[in-house]
This record gives sequence, structure tokens and C-alpha cells, in this order.
Amino acid sequence: MSQQKHLDTLLEIKENPSTSQRSLAHKLNISLGLTNAILKNLMIRGWIKVKKDTGRKLLYVITPKGMTNVSSLMYKRFQETFHYYHYTKDFITKYLLQLYKEGSTTVNIYGINYLTEITYYAGISTPLKLDAIIADDLSKEKYLGHTLISTDKFLFQCFKNKNLIKKEIIILSTKNSEELKRKIEKYKNLKNLIKIIDIEKILTQAK
Repeated sequence: MSQQKHLDTLLEIKENPSTSQRSLAHKLNISLGLTNAILKNLMIRGWIKVKKDTGRKLLYVITPKGMTNVSSLMYKRFQETFHYYHYTKDFITKYLLQLYKEGSTTVNIYGINYLTEITYYAGISTPLKLDAIIADDLSKEKYLGHTLISTDKFLFQCFKNKNLIKKEIIILSTKNSEELKRKIEKYKNLKNLIKIIDIEKILTQAK
């Protein structure tokens, strides 16, 4: 069993000791059987114990040993997250530098998530210029100091100026790009002017 699931379970129990196994399974998005196995494992390790609450309800209590391990697991998760951020940023920076060497001068980012932020800061380390951050959800007006542009508006502008486009438009996609591809299909001849780079895919291929 992954340490992440142990930590997530412990944090949920810490927040709500009277939580049920079914509620835990729902919050952690895992099966009831796996939830039961994790709780049994934590009890065997001495990290939690079970007390009877009112009626037939059970109360999960984190032991002092469990609290020590919560701190340890949280620190380890922080180290892994920190390492992932810097590894990913360095890899994307190298990838973007290669794009620049191949002749690209500007890029656009599609999507708003943790990977958008990493891609944005990776791009700052290169000579590439960021033209736009494209988003399907415009509930935020700005992101990372840039005014967001809707996918439809961005594509319409590209279509309107297609005769002026001299270089391939690069879109760095930080989310599933299927919706973006479907929208591009609506504009005649625009598909040949746009290159979508799936950031998650190139990261997966690098592993």
C-alpha cells in the first residue's frame, strides 16, 4: 500500500475521528475494501486505535506513534513535491530551449492547473515570448499576471489573421487537449497553422 494513502487516511481521521469507512472511501476515492485494508494496516502498525462511540458507532483515534508518522510522511511528501516541481521545470525549460533553437519565438499555454504554473516559469528562463494563456474557464480574469483569453476568442483571432501568420503557432497544452482539437477543426485551414504540444505526454515519455 502506498504511503500516500496512509497519510491521506490519517489526515482524514485527524480531521474527523468519527468518520465511517464508507465516508473515508468516498473522500479518498478508493474502494471500501481497500479502505478497510488500510485501516487494518494502520492498526497493526499501532498508528491508530478504535474506540466505541455512542451506540454501535466506531471512533478512530490516532496514537502518539501515528502522529509522529503523520509528521514524517508529510515531510516526505513535501520533499517529493519539491523535487517534482524542480525536475519538471528543468525538463520543460530544456524542451522549450530546443523549440527556440528550432526557430520558434513565441508560445501560448492552454489550461489552468499546477502544470501551467510550472510551464510558465520554465518559459521565463528561455528567450521565448508568451503570447497568451488560453482557458476554457474564465472565472478568473487573470492568471500569473496575464489576462486570460477564451479558446474560442483565441482561435477566432488566429483564423481572422491567418494570412498574416508566418510561423507555426505553438500551443503548450497542460490539460487534455481533445476539446481544443475539436474546436480547431471548426476553422478551415487553421489546423495546419497550429502545433499542439502535450506537456504531460512529453513528461511521461521522459520517464
